[in-house]
Amino acid sequence: MSQRLQSIFFFLAAVLFALLFFIPLASYYGETNILNFNVFGIESGIPGGSVPYPKTFSLPVLILAVTAMILSGYLAMGLFRAVKLAQFVKLHKIARIDIIVIVAWIAVVFAYYIRVIGNPIGASPTFKAGAFLPLAALILVVAAASGLKKDIKKVRSTDRIR
Repeated sequence: MSQRLQSIFFFLAAVLFALLFFIPLASYYGETNILNFNVFGIESGIPGGSVPYPKTFSLPVLILAVTAMILSGYLAMGLFRAVKLAQFVKLHKIARIDIIVIVAWIAVVFAYYIRVIGNPIGASPTFKAGAFLPLAALILVVAAASGLKKDIKKVRSTDRIR
């Protein structure tokens, strides 16, 4: 079984979401202000500049990022301890939930936040590296979940032989 490879994929997905806490998602360059959008919220790029949104505006982005990071980390650790078929099935269900959370994060950020943030200053987004990290994490989690499903099939087939 390829549990170690899948554990590495889940761990890398957790690391990619952890990197979001240090890398901005997008910047908005307006005529009067510069806004930087990251997981913690929106900050002004100009010292003393005003931010048209409250601190809690991007709270759903933070909650979804932390949830995806915790789920991916749990899956990475859980695969090392999994021995029985029921444990693999449980981890596969959690992996599907992790995929849903990551897709929800991507949808919330790109469908709502990226469009709305620049409106008060009349700016369009300039994407930073942080905007692409969840896409890479999604690919890793989908690949790991696919491998986990193959492992479940292998375990079921060996149970039939006994």
